[in-house]
Amino acid sequence: MPRAVLEITADTSGIAAAFGAIRTMAQQTEREVKGSMQRAATGSANAYRASSRQQATDGDQAAARGVAAANRSVQAFIRAEDQKRRAARLTAQTQQRVEQEATAHARVESAKRGLTAEQESRVKQTAAERLTRVYETEEKRQTAIAQREVTARNRNRSSVAHDIRRGLTVGRDAGINVARNAHSQIQDARQQRAESEHTLNNAFMQAGNSGTGTMMSAPEAAALRARLQTEVTTGSLRGLSMGDVAEGLSAAQTQKSVLTAPTAQGRAAALEEQIRLMAFARNTSQSPREVLLAAGMLSDQGITGADQMSTLMAMTGIGQAGSVEVSTMVGASLGPLMQNIARAQRPGQTPEQRSAAVRATVLESMAVAEVEASAGANARPALNSLAQIRGSVESPLMADRLDRRLRATNHAALADQMIVRDRAGNASLRNRSPLAFMSQLITGMGGDANAASNLLATGGPGAPMILTSPQRTAITLLAGASAAGGGTIAQKVADLQAQGSRFGTAQVEAGRAVIDSEQRTALQSSEESRLTALSDNTTMLGNLSTAFSEFVARNPLGTIVAATGIPLVGQMAAGFIGRQLAGTALGTALGVAAPAGGAAAGGGALAVGGQIARKVMGAPALLGSLLTLGGSYGGVEQGDVQAQQRAGLEYERQSNRLSAAATAANQPPPTAQQIGSAVAAALAAAPMVATVSAVDATHARTQAATP
Repeated sequence: MPRAVLEITADTSGIAAAFGAIRTMAQQTEREVKGSMQRAATGSANAYRASSRQQATDGDQAAARGVAAANRSVQAFIRAEDQKRRAARLTAQTQQRVEQEATAHARVESAKRGLTAEQESRVKQTAAERLTRVYETEEKRQTAIAQREVTARNRNRSSVAHDIRRGLTVGRDAGINVARNAHSQIQDARQQRAESEHTLNNAFMQAGNSGTGTMMSAPEAAALRARLQTEVTTGSLRGLSMGDVAEGLSAAQTQKSVLTAPTAQGRAAALEEQIRLMAFARNTSQSPREVLLAAGMLSDQGITGADQMSTLMAMTGIGQAGSVEVSTMVGASLGPLMQNIARAQRPGQTPEQRSAAVRATVLESMAVAEVEASAGANARPALNSLAQIRGSVESPLMADRLDRRLRATNHAALADQMIVRDRAGNASLRNRSPLAFMSQLITGMGGDANAASNLLATGGPGAPMILTSPQRTAITLLAGASAAGGGTIAQKVADLQAQGSRFGTAQVEAGRAVIDSEQRTALQSSEESRLTALSDNTTMLGNLSTAFSEFVARNPLGTIVAATGIPLVGQMAAGFIGRQLAGTALGTALGVAAPAGGAAAGGGALAVGGQIARKVMGAPALLGSLLTLGGSYGGVEQGDVQAQQRAGLEYERQSNRLSAAATAANQPPPTAQQIGSAVAAALAAAPMVATVSAVDATHARTQAATP
């Protein structure tokens, strides 16, 4: 078979040229890349070397600046030391400079004028005197300032001393005002204390008249009152008034018999427990009366000691979380609360089980009242409805009606969850907790509280009412208040109870610190201390004021007679009151001080009046003595003044000693006669010895009459 051969001749010079150009461009690109990398490496090395040199330079400069700063500090210190040395030499150099300047001035002047030696000396003396006068003027100015300060201090002291002498010794009108003010304050305090004393005595007598054991005696009642006064004045009840304390104790004793015990020791222990509870009320800003009533209610249910306090703390915590306080639970809502407690108890419970059930019911009821109060309901009807629901959930009839109604309205599944029947066909709730019942019903109805309420109402013929209208209203309110938080009724109530359980000792101590720091606490404590001091019937002035008050009550016309003797009474009272009140609690309460021994006025009258007051004579005899003292008014002997001062101080000392002994022994307070006898015995056992200086003795001899 023949073959044909095809020969193709092509020109490849263009392709070769193209490949050559490509090769040339690749080589050039490679050279440019290598050059660029070399330049980059060279630049980086140069930059690194420049940076190293800059860091070294900066380090050297920083070191140089540090050295310069150190040098400046040293130089400043040296300059300061030089300045101190110059200041130390300044005083000596000043005097030397005065002399040198005077000499130089005289030399210049003499050279100018060609003065003689005598004239030159005179010029020098004149210059020295002029410079000296400059320094003397400055010294006089400083001296005048110091003298003005001393004069001002002396004037102030003199003014205070003058006021004291005028108000307490010499000034008749001031003495009358002091006596009148003291009498008014004492009688006002006496009246205030009389009310609280009567209230407390009523409570104490109820506690001691239990029909068994020992009766309450007057000394025991006085000791209990004194214990309360101590706590109110300086103890754990600071900031509370004696009236509030007495009213709270009286209410708690009347309603709950919190102080009743067969023996004095038992009553004292009961009072200490009530003081502890009132301190808790004070530290948590609650009423002592309401806390004592709440504690008494818990005690009646067998909850005492630590369980009682923990329950009170939980109730306080729940109350602080909402608007229903402890006072609400033991006030208007106490009856419904007791209904809930009664319905929560079961036959055959042990004391421990019963106590736990009561505590749980109290806290649950208070939390339910809080939830309903947030929806606008009142606590009393809310707790009434809760008590009715507690009874309804125990009823087989209610369970049977609910079962039939649920099945009739196509809620058989909910009926199976909530209700069970025994072999005899009797129906009962699976969970008889009122909160669980309400929560399960509302949840089963899809959260529709209105549908649940309609289900429980009358359904027409053959469909009787399951729950009453108040019960249905309570369920609706609880459901509405709980829905706002996205939970069930039981969850809402449990949250409130959890808040209450977190209130403990730490919160109580924090409250105590806040109350202690308040100005109201300090003011109330000071007022109670003042009333206690003014109403103390063991002080001489208190007895004298009471004697006057009783005399005026028995003899209204006697006030006219007393008015005629007021000038003399004022002069006597000025010195007498000051000495008797000096350094005593009563004197502190009245704000007076003792006069100076030598500044007393009304010598004879003061001496006789002081003796009358110390013996606390009857008011008629005292007024008669005062009105016969007009002719005996005269000067004051130092011995009389000292004797009266000593007798007054001894009376106060013996009064305090006998009062303390009587209180410790549960005895009545000492009488004025007993105190007077003790004073006489003390003065006789330690007679006063006067020490007369040699100067006074010489002066007395020069004043003696010559034969």
